[in-house]
Amino acid sequence: MTHSICTSEEDGELPYFQRLWRTLLNPNVEPRTRLEQLFEAETEEFDMNCAFLSHIDLETKTQRFEIVYGPHEVLKSDVPVPLSQSYCRKTITDPEGTMAVSDALAEGWEDDPAYETFGLRSYLGTRVSVDDELYGTLCFVDTAPRDEPINDKEKALVEMYSQWVEYTMAYWDEPAFRETRTDTIEGRAVSSEAIDSMMDALKSRTRRVILMALLDTTGTSITTLERRLNQENDRIPLYHTHVPKLANAEYITWDNETDTISKGPKFSEVEPLVQLLKDYNTEFPE
Repeated sequence: MTHSICTSEEDGELPYFQRLWRTLLNPNVEPRTRLEQLFEAETEEFDMNCAFLSHIDLETKTQRFEIVYGPHEVLKSDVPVPLSQSYCRKTITDPEGTMAVSDALAEGWEDDPAYETFGLRSYLGTRVSVDDELYGTLCFVDTAPRDEPINDKEKALVEMYSQWVEYTMAYWDEPAFRETRTDTIEGRAVSSEAIDSMMDALKSRTRRVILMALLDTTGTSITTLERRLNQENDRIPLYHTHVPKLANAEYITWDNETDTISKGPKFSEVEPLVQLLKDYNTEFPE
């Protein structure tokens, strides 16, 4: 079964991402629990019964599963296994950093040490890096093959989850996903009010396009935005609704005299979400 977001109409995409952000950005829940909640929801969506976050040590050539969701006899938390016996050894060397196996036996894995050790018929995994250094992998797996082949959109989803893990690790001083963490979240936790503000900003396609335009530049003109939107009836709401709303939320700064916008003081709060949406390439025009 293909992930539902990869087969739904455009109108179904935003509610999915709203639910996803509320899970991943909940300031009252520790990152480890948020990842477990993600695994619980997405294993069902991917039609795979297990998921894990692993740490890979290239010096000792071992892989340790830090968080494991689902029933599996060999996938045990904090039990190191030889990297040579892992599917992830090929994931971390893949040029794209992501590997998918829809049916291991049909794809020639029968005699591979990874299949002999874990018996996984389906696998979808991607690299996790911190400060441009390999940390490990984020994966969804099952001992049964997938009914439908894993597609590129599903790969993009897993890469998006990995980016959230990387972002979380970068902004928490202590290990964010290890069992030993018992203190409350410190650092850059996001308030409920900030989440509501971001959801309000992102629910409009026009506002998403405006924020997208600022990812790769320090500023842009309203005229450029009009061309990007490519809809004649967008001009009035662009001026009177969308740009003022983003300016009031301080995601952008609007210069009325030059008719240009630039990143506002709170752009960094919404930037990770906009970047993830861009990477997934849902509906934004080039």
